This record gives sequence, structure tokens and C-alpha cells, in this order.
Amino acid sequence: MDCIIGLDIGTSAVKGAIMTAEGKILNTISKSFTYFGNAGEFLLDPDMYCNICMSVIRELSFSVKKDHCVAAICSCCASGNMLLLDENNNPLTPIIGWQTNIEGFSDTFSSDEKAEFHQKIGWPLGNSFSPAWLTAINKKNPELLKCAKSIVMSAEFLNYKLTGNWGISNSMGTPFFIIDQEKGEYWIDMLEKLNIADKFLPPIYKKGTCLGSVTTEIAALLGLKEDCAVILGSFDHPSGALGAGVFEEGDMLLSCGTSWVELFPVSSREKALSVGPLVDHFMLNGSPYCVMSSISSISAKIDKLRKHFFPNLTLREFDTLAISGDIGCGGLTFTFTDDDFLLDLKEYSPQNIARAIIESSAIILKNNLSTIRQKGIEVSRIVAIGGITNSKECVEIISTVLCSSISVINGQSAGAVGSCLLGGIGIGVFKDEKAAFKLMANHLS
Repeated sequence: MDCIIGLDIGTSAVKGAIMTAEGKILNTISKSFTYFGNAGEFLLDPDMYCNICMSVIRELSFSVKKDHCVAAICSCCASGNMLLLDENNNPLTPIIGWQTNIEGFSDTFSSDEKAEFHQKIGWPLGNSFSPAWLTAINKKNPELLKCAKSIVMSAEFLNYKLTGNWGISNSMGTPFFIIDQEKGEYWIDMLEKLNIADKFLPPIYKKGTCLGSVTTEIAALLGLKEDCAVILGSFDHPSGALGAGVFEEGDMLLSCGTSWVELFPVSSREKALSVGPLVDHFMLNGSPYCVMSSISSISAKIDKLRKHFFPNLTLREFDTLAISGDIGCGGLTFTFTDDDFLLDLKEYSPQNIARAIIESSAIILKNNLSTIRQKGIEVSRIVAIGGITNSKECVEIISTVLCSSISVINGQSAGAVGSCLLGGIGIGVFKDEKAAFKLMANHLS
């Protein structure tokens, strides 16, 4: 029986799923990453990163019956995490996590240049991602850049380790910040500004393209057959939307990972650019683009408040406390800044303090959604995925603030399931996204 392994390589952890060609999910696994670096740096050891991802593949492969054959592997990724390689494809740098900022970088560009950047790339220029880091390397250590023979991101490095081939999908390439999104090719003017040549960059393909088969060595190491295909996946939130069945205009995906992201399928790139800051390639056979609005790193901010005010409560106990608070929390709200820790909360009950932590994050979502709606996006259906969906209490609180019912489909595993579905499309097991999701959904309880 053919199976597909899908990975969702997030910021803090990699989640994996294995699915049959009939759409049945057989197993899911999750493993965390450990970062290092000075203050403000989020760095990963490349070998550790690949070993953790491969260990998930191996465990999934060996977790199923011997008559199950893994036909394809596909990964989505919270990408934008760059590294430099030497002529033998050995790392010259750690993996630089997307949260690593180069303060003041975006200030060197005019407003017109920033507008052009957004139009070309699909995302607004900021103080992180490859343009900022490459500029800093050019200034501080130009010899390092001269030694680099490949400039890639973490997801492409993993796929190279699996297959020996280089390639980047148009969706995964968006947070590389050097690809002309509409043309599907490298933006030459930006490469010249960064003093790099396209020969040092991986070839660009459409997502769902087969990069190649796993190497003989990898097949033996991970319990795979040598004809196991590696399919190029997407940025993580579009993959989560696929795994959650969010396809149509009017649908909204609420993806609650490290950052909370609202994703909306749209009919054209022009509409997407007019609505929100983050635009990405979406369906192969359907809405070709999606637009996203992000609350960056909100999960860590929620955890910081929770641990500060309720250091002795488990997550389960916190959720129970929060749901018993009053709607509106007696007027208490948090801003998710250091000012929160200076508040005098004596007049508020523990229940309202706990609920206010979740309500305040939901209010930010509600304000974002209001802005999006004013720009012409209608929302009639909300589906949530990600870590917080493990808590029915938190989902209920968010639903109350948004004044909308929220469905949870595949929860924490939606991104990995979406990768399974895209992998199946890539090898011809599934016809398209909707057919793949329908087949998988038949097995959900």
C-alpha cells in the first residue's frame, strides 16, 4: 500500500504525518528544535535541523506495517531561514532563523523602493530575512560571502540532503525575498544590490514538482525505497489551509503557530496585494493566491504572560481558569508589551486575568479581520489549526470575541496533512487539492 509522508517544519518544531493513498492518516509525530545565539539571534545548527527532520521521517516510515511503502515525501516550512554553503555544500553559517532582526535595515530604503519591493516579492520589506542578513554579511564579513558557493534556505538544504538535488518551490521561495513572485524567477535588480549571482541560488519550480528520489544512503537510513519521490512543498500556512480544507473565497484559516496568521484565498494577485501585507502562491487548481495577515510571535507573548501570572498552573489548569472568567474580563486587556507586567491587577479575579490573556490576543485578530473586511474580503467560514486548537476553551474564547463559530480540522497536524496531500498530487495519487482533501476528510471522525 502506497503512503505519503508530509512534514510541517515550523519555527519551533517539526510535525510529521503519514497518510495512505486512500487518504487515511496513520500516524503523526512532533519534535522540537533548539536555538542558540546572542540576544536577538535565532540560530539553528544545520546538522541538528536535518537530523531532527529525518528522525521524524524515519519514525513515521517504521511506524507502519511492512506492506506499506512510502511513495513520496513532501515538506512545508515556516521558511525564510537562510544559510550559506561552501563548494562542497557544507554549511559556512548556522541556519539564520527568520526572527533574527538587523535593526534599521529597512530604513535604508525609500517609501517608493519599499512599495516596489512589496509589489515584486509579495511581502513587505522588513529588518529580517535574506536581504537584511546578506546586507549585514556584505558589510561585516564580505569574505564569507565570497566563499559561499550556495545561498539557500533550510527547507532546500533538507531536500538536498534527501535527494542530492537543489530546487525551491515558488511558494516556499516567497520568504527568500529575492524572487519576483509573478514571474517566478529571481529578481535581478535585488541580486545586484545584494552582490550575489543567481548561479549560487537553487532553481525555482512550481510547488508539487518532483525534485527527485531519495539517495541510496538516505533510503537505507530512513527505511525508504530508493524510488521514494521528494516533492517540493509550500510555505507553511498555505499547506495548513490545504490540510484544513480552506479553499474558497469567503473561507478564512486561523493558523495559530508561533505567529497567528489569518489566511484568505483570493482570485487574483492584484486583489491580494490590495488587501494585505503577505501574499503567497496558493492552489494549483483553484484560487491561485492567498493573502495573509500576521500577529508575529504572539504565542510566545501569551506564554510569557501565562507563566508570569500563573507560574504554578499547568496548561490544562490555565485553560479551565480562563474559560470560567467573565466575557470582557471586567475591562482588563493586555497589550503584549512590557507594560503588561507593571499593571496593578488586584481588582481582577484570577479567572478574568487568565481569560484576558486569550481575549486580548483575540481582540488583535478581530481588529485585523475588521481591516481586511473593509478592503473587500468577506468571511463566512473560519477554520482554526495550530497549537491553541488543542484547547477547546481557548477556541471558545476566541470564537466569542470574533462573534463567529470556529471549526477545527486536523488541529496541530493540518500543515503536515497538507504536505501529504500535496505530495500525493505530485506523484499523481490525488487529482487536485479538493479531491485530495475530500478523500482524506472521509476518514476524519
